[in-house]
Amino acid sequence: MAASEGVDLEWAIVEFSRIKMGKQKKLTKTYSPKIKQQAEDCVRHLFAKHSKFDIYHSDENVPGIGSIYAKPEPKTDVVVKAGGKMYFISVKMSGGIQLASGQGASTADLFESAASSLSDAKAKKVLTSIVKELRTMPTRLLSQSNLARIKSEGNKKVIEEFIKSGKIIQDKSYEYWLENNKPALVNAIVDFAKKNEKFYDALIYEALTGEKTLKSYKGAVANAIISPSGFYEINSAYVKKIKSKIKMDLRAKSRGGISSVAFRIETKGSV
Repeated sequence: MAASEGVDLEWAIVEFSRIKMGKQKKLTKTYSPKIKQQAEDCVRHLFAKHSKFDIYHSDENVPGIGSIYAKPEPKTDVVVKAGGKMYFISVKMSGGIQLASGQGASTADLFESAASSLSDAKAKKVLTSIVKELRTMPTRLLSQSNLARIKSEGNKKVIEEFIKSGKIIQDKSYEYWLENNKPALVNAIVDFAKKNEKFYDALIYEALTGEKTLKSYKGAVANAIISPSGFYEINSAYVKKIKSKIKMDLRAKSRGGISSVAFRIETKGSV
């Protein structure tokens, strides 16, 4: 999914909703047939819950909040005010949904936010070890597929950082990290989650809402989720609904030929 498609869906939901309620005459943006169809499905779910409501994109001036900002990014994409209640909604396209994706430091914060669910001292010690590994995950690596590109660009500083005698320095190699570090860390994370169910539930909830990690940013914490599959408030029932479909993995994020390792929590298939 292109990032622009996700943003288009957010705005399409807002515009289609306003047009249906007579608050807007026509679309102000151009949307692909795919986005239009998914927006119509999302809007149908909204109207099944409330016949009238006020709706805002997070970039707009949301009453009492203003535009919604957070670092790294807010969970809220769209805000709906209906029946005296405010829904801070995370918008997802059809198919599997991504709950979280971030480099080591933000992922460590995510794990620490769920730590309060642990009461066992031994489990807390294991989690501390996992968090330490996450915080020290590399942020700058070079993959073999980008070696020729970096050489050809001729940036002396970058070449000295990653390459020696024409080859990638071992501790700067993405493939080396993938083979020697990833399996143990992923296995430790998955094993810990399976053995500590309350922690796992808290982790999924935080990944969906940002309740603790984004609490200092007004309006950034999500309390609902919408996709073409449905509109749901994020609570223990929703966590239970998607739990069996959760997949956790470590993958590369590349920019300018340089890779960093990102931790992802996502679902296999629609929810």
